[in-house]
Amino acid sequence: MNYWQSKDLGSKYFFLVLICCNISLSFAQESLASAKIIKFDEAILLGLQNNKQLKIANTNLAIANENLSQAKTAKLPRVGVNAGYTYIGDPKLYEGFYESNITVDYFNHTGFANIVSAMPIYSGGAINERIEQQKLLNQMQESAVKMTEADVKNAITEQYFTLEKLYRQIEVTKQNIINTDLRISQLKSRVNNGQNLKSDLLRTELQQSNFKVSVFRSTNTIELISNYLDILIGFPTNTILKPEVAESMLPTENINLQQSLEEAFLNREEIKRAEVGIKISESSLSLTKSGFRPNINANLILNTEYPAQWPSYVNILNYWAAGLSLSWDVSSFYTLKHRVSGDKLEIDKSNIALEVTKDQISTEVKNAYVRYAESKENIKTYKKDVELSMSNYKIVKSRYDNDFALISEIVDAELQLNNSRISLVNANLDLIIQYYSLQYAMGKL
Repeated sequence: MNYWQSKDLGSKYFFLVLICCNISLSFAQESLASAKIIKFDEAILLGLQNNKQLKIANTNLAIANENLSQAKTAKLPRVGVNAGYTYIGDPKLYEGFYESNITVDYFNHTGFANIVSAMPIYSGGAINERIEQQKLLNQMQESAVKMTEADVKNAITEQYFTLEKLYRQIEVTKQNIINTDLRISQLKSRVNNGQNLKSDLLRTELQQSNFKVSVFRSTNTIELISNYLDILIGFPTNTILKPEVAESMLPTENINLQQSLEEAFLNREEIKRAEVGIKISESSLSLTKSGFRPNINANLILNTEYPAQWPSYVNILNYWAAGLSLSWDVSSFYTLKHRVSGDKLEIDKSNIALEVTKDQISTEVKNAYVRYAESKENIKTYKKDVELSMSNYKIVKSRYDNDFALISEIVDAELQLNNSRISLVNANLDLIIQYYSLQYAMGKL
């Protein structure tokens, strides 16, 4: 009794799973039917126009340009305007300790105005060093923009072709569902006629359920990847995307490892940034050393006072003055020595950072190159697998049509054939992804 109850519950659970899978599959088909088709070049162009991280990098570059303009103003003369007015009322002179007082008669409106100008003549090279240092910081920001562009292109490329892999997998899996539908209808009549066991039918139905679950999962993954791509290219985040990939996009270029390394060392912005980092450290040392030298400024004053002096008669004093001023922080001779030592250590550190960057890029290029070469070989292998799976399927189908093979054998042969097709599709798209990864590693993306 318990056996039959358990069997009945198991059957009910199995059919419930089938119903849920059918509902999920119908929802998945509806969501993909409204997908927006997008070309690869279009996705890259939209990413460069709309990506928020790239906008931040460009804004930082604009800020760096403003900072450079600000640094250049240090060479311009400084001009200050001062003016004042004073009213003095009822002044008295006292004798003794407030014993008697005399009211003073004088002009009680006073005013002054002056223009003071100072222009640096020599600052120990500090101004020029700050300007050059800001130019180097501009170069760093320009490199940051280019690196962000490359990162955005690389991310779009990987997600775009991964999305295509999922669509292709769904296509093949749907073909599996169609094939199993046909086998299930055949099995039902054969089970009723006693030609096959009930377990063969249940096994095939379970395979079909797994296929539907696979389609549902792939559809969910498509929605997630589309959401990420939407963010990268600036689309509304609920837009489902469908790539448009042609066979002509498969790369056929033969790439040499040594040439790849040479191009990476020439093109990668990380190396350029590290080299600029060395120059910035050297500039900081020069800026510190400028503290040992004096500062010389030219000064000009234009002044007017009204009245110029007491007593009560009114007069105006105008004059101008020009001269030179020199300031020299003598204490810098012994206070800056530690900063100089620190700046020299920063230069050493920057040189080491350059070597580390080169080592990292070398590793990236070699990994990308190996993966690219591996992907090309995988295609050959999976093409052979498809041929072998097709031959096996034809043999098993012939045997099955002549009642020399079980239906489970033909189902397995179909599954093996479709799986090998999926593997070949994935290998082709992996080749495209690895090609662009290698281009990214070489600094050409």
